[in-house]
Amino acid sequence: MTKRTKDDNKKAFDNQAHHEEKNELKEKNRKLGRHQYSKKSDHL
Repeated sequence: MTKRTKDDNKKAFDNQAHHEEKNELKEKNRKLGRHQYSKKSDHL
């Protein structure tokens, strides 16, 4: 019996689905007004 070094049955990570999920969350947060970016600093 030979030693198998290659992992053939490893589940591929679906990057497309991952990014879609992240973008949905980002869009949802944007609509709710979270993580708002403004150039004006409020500490001066």
